[in-house]
Amino acid sequence: MAQAKPRDPERDSMVRGALRAAGLKAILAWYPEDTVMLGCGWSSLGLAVVLYPAEAEPICYAGACEPDDVLPAGFLQRRFAVEPGAWSDLRAKLVSDLVRLGIDGGDLGVTLDSGQHAVTSFPGESPMLTESALRDLPGRRPPRDASAVFASLARHKTRREVEAIRLVNAAAAAGIEAFHAALVSGATEAEVAAKVECIIQCFSGKQGCRLARGWAHVQGGESIYLGGTHSRSSSLRLAEGDLALLELGTCVDGYWSDLTRTAGVGKIGERQHALLSAVKAAQKAAIAAVRPGAAHADVDAAARASLQEAGYAGGFTHGCGHHVGFSYHDRGPGLGAGNTQPLEPGMVITVEPGTYGRAFGGGARFEDNVLVTPSGCEVLSPIAMAWNGDR
Repeated sequence: MAQAKPRDPERDSMVRGALRAAGLKAILAWYPEDTVMLGCGWSSLGLAVVLYPAEAEPICYAGACEPDDVLPAGFLQRRFAVEPGAWSDLRAKLVSDLVRLGIDGGDLGVTLDSGQHAVTSFPGESPMLTESALRDLPGRRPPRDASAVFASLARHKTRREVEAIRLVNAAAAAGIEAFHAALVSGATEAEVAAKVECIIQCFSGKQGCRLARGWAHVQGGESIYLGGTHSRSSSLRLAEGDLALLELGTCVDGYWSDLTRTAGVGKIGERQHALLSAVKAAQKAAIAAVRPGAAHADVDAAARASLQEAGYAGGFTHGCGHHVGFSYHDRGPGLGAGNTQPLEPGMVITVEPGTYGRAFGGGARFEDNVLVTPSGCEVLSPIAMAWNGDR
């Protein structure tokens, strides 16, 4: 089992700088995407809380039933008794540290519940902790809403975090290979998806990965017309000449990738081939538009212009992407019309144009993870495996 890495000095500097700029003495985090972003690791049951002071060593509070190997290096560590609905032991330990550090409730920043959070490594249930577990903190003022601070911190990845996202994409690449290999006439969508997820989970213990999980959704035949609306795997059997779309979320040690691939089952027709070519060309045009200073909307516009020229823009029913890395869909503006915020170095986004409908002979989407660099961009995912339609 790989050991937890020491605290990321680049992330540490980012967090402390953001706290000072916001006039906060500390932030308190308990949602999985935030504990991972702050370096506290991917909890099993969501029983992890991080107190990150601006001027002192950060502290990780972990429930007694969390495995030892999820505890981070470089943090003070506190274990607390698990009391669902009460949490008195957690509160007592947290209050003791706040008093010791001289942090009043009003000096503490928290993020409000946005209603969308990353899962834990045990995704059968939602994380147990809620805002109610952390009420009645000491001080004359309640904790401050620091949602904007959390969002800003999550949008920029450190060099170490980019490498973690590369590792996620290595696990996803194994799943994509399994997807292509499983596309045979007679296989069900669910059977193909299961093979993808199995291969990704088997990536655990490889290349420094501690725990890998994949969530694969495969749609083919008639189902692919709804590929831009929802993702799910059913008992539908794939047939020769079908297109099949894989929507794949992958998580390795709390870091995420979000990829999509579309391919043919056996030999596909000229119409399907033209659709895949048009969507792939649109993705290439969109990736070429990714650079510092470009607006999020510019990436979407480049994809739409390419599809418009090819006659497929009418089936592009969603935005061209979003931020990714600490969760399946990170906080941050989407890559869609009207989002004029500029792209900045260190951002990791998805680029995912698609077109769907009977009028186009099926449905197709290609999605990759792209890092904004100081001079342009870099694709972090296995883009060379994007399409096997030429076979």
